[in-house]
Amino acid sequence: MSRFAGVARATAVLVALASAGSALGCRGGEARTPNATRTLDERRALEVIRQTMIREGVRPGPGRDVRLPSDKTLHVDVGVEGRAFGIAYVTAADAAELGGAIPPRNEKDERLRLVRGSDGESRFVVLYQENYVYDDLVGDAHSQTTIACEGQLARDVSDFVTHARTQGYK
Repeated sequence: MSRFAGVARATAVLVALASAGSALGCRGGEARTPNATRTLDERRALEVIRQTMIREGVRPGPGRDVRLPSDKTLHVDVGVEGRAFGIAYVTAADAAELGGAIPPRNEKDERLRLVRGSDGESRFVVLYQENYVYDDLVGDAHSQTTIACEGQLARDVSDFVTHARTQGYK
């Protein structure tokens, strides 16, 4: 057997062993279950909303109940002092109670949902609690941290305040 034939045979054996070893190493492990998620607590959400309004240069006002054109009542959690607009943080129970009186929940990349009061002048953004979720921080992989969740809520509030200004909401 020539020297080159022996080297070729040894190389072929090593390649075969390496391929077999990498194939075994590439086997997927057991499928992991996704981390449990939670919605942002209403009390914490309202604090984030108030802080964001202050950063945006508006003074948060008290919550109030507003009659909708459907004759149902929407609780606006944070109003804006001296203005007829505000923010309603709607829980799943609130949404079920209001039914078709408010628009359906927006998806992640869709526009925020706005509603008008029965007076035609007051306007409110409906922020659905189900859109603000975070995981329980177990393990190495996180779908969304609490900080990211609160940041998303703050961006939505900021966007609404900017929209209200540019549209001249009273």
